[in-house]
Amino acid sequence: MTSCGCNPHSLPTIEFVGGETQELVFNVYFHSKDKPFGMAGATANFAIVSSLNKTGAPILSKPMTAGYDEHGTVLNVLRVTIAPSESVNLSGKYIYQITLRDMSGETEIPKQGVLFISNNINKSAIASS
Repeated sequence: MTSCGCNPHSLPTIEFVGGETQELVFNVYFHSKDKPFGMAGATANFAIVSSLNKTGAPILSKPMTAGYDEHGTVLNVLRVTIAPSESVNLSGKYIYQITLRDMSGETEIPKQGVLFISNNINKSAIASS
């Protein structure tokens, strides 16, 4: 909990073993969750920081791609792939954040989520592939 009494970690909790390919998908909605948020002309970024150093620089920061919903009508599905090489040496608890920026440059951050990465016990298999 933060000093404001709110929970900033309201995005889904994600768990995986370091070195696994992770294809993460998020549906973007307005705050009321009853209307999809269109990403046309907007950009999105996915970043991870250690939970032990929340004020530090991101360990990983990468752009997300926008796609259409299952009906093909609204551009509100965000995707990001974490490659094996990007997580193989990570283990522990992390915080992830999605940052949205519209065409005018306004920024929206739809809270944060918790990411648990288990230690990969066979890192050399990832490095050699």
